[in-house]
Amino acid sequence: MKKFYYILLMSASVMAVSCSEDDVTPHLKDTTLAFLPSADDTSEEAQLRRDFYREYGSFLLFNDTLQHEALGKDVNGDTHYFTEVLDLNYQVGMSTTSNEKFRYTLLSGLDQKRVAVQYVKDYLLVHLTGKLKPYSWLLVDKIQREYSGSFSSPNVAAGERSIALACNMLPRLTDAQKEQYASQVMNTIIAKLAIDNAAAFNAFLQVSAAYYDSGFTAPSANAENTAQLNKLGFICRGTDDFKQEVNGLCPNQEQDIKAYSRLVVSNTAETLAAKYADYPLVLEKSELMRKTLKTLGYVE
Repeated sequence: MKKFYYILLMSASVMAVSCSEDDVTPHLKDTTLAFLPSADDTSEEAQLRRDFYREYGSFLLFNDTLQHEALGKDVNGDTHYFTEVLDLNYQVGMSTTSNEKFRYTLLSGLDQKRVAVQYVKDYLLVHLTGKLKPYSWLLVDKIQREYSGSFSSPNVAAGERSIALACNMLPRLTDAQKEQYASQVMNTIIAKLAIDNAAAFNAFLQVSAAYYDSGFTAPSANAENTAQLNKLGFICRGTDDFKQEVNGLCPNQEQDIKAYSRLVVSNTAETLAAKYADYPLVLEKSELMRKTLKTLGYVE
């Protein structure tokens, strides 16, 4: 049975307890160095990770445990450790924890890891340059997400410092299926990276600035509600306190950026021109989103 590795909801989780300050003296690595193999690791996997970083400028991980080092022994002779694990929910300046937790099953062998790395190179990194390149990639077998007591198995999970990708199905996919999988993954990745670079979307946000989070008299039919939103320049509804989309409510800025980033990644300009011919604000925002993503480093 494969072992599950748990992400702790902090960027650096120090699991060290001692009876006095003199018992154990921590010697903590620079966090950046923890994303690379140790200097004395000469394994093929270590070389694979170094080569990836040298070529693409993003760190490559196969395990969410970044550091696990013995600090020393306490007065009782027990060894204490410093452990740092990757937290997808970590954000610079964050002062609160998240109810979202991730568990991973890890890839079991070097061959599986090579297949996963090649997939990322061939199908994902070709679309990401500049500011859109993730800080790190965590390639695993499967991902399990827990949020407020509910469980799911996403194919990808995107955080500020890493993109986690489930790779268990890759050896079984045809070329066409790999392309389809890449499209699904890119939707999530680009939406997250767009939010992380929200300041770049000022021109986009100005188009519907007067309507964010505002309500309107909701038509009884969903189609009529969608048409009303489209007239205001929106392609998604706002959400209630339970994160459920509701009629008669415009989205907030983050929801708007996510929706449009997914729209332009999944559709050509020609397709959108035909679909939203009667909604000039949607077309204007789609073009602004596409141009901004390209400026940040997205390659179609």
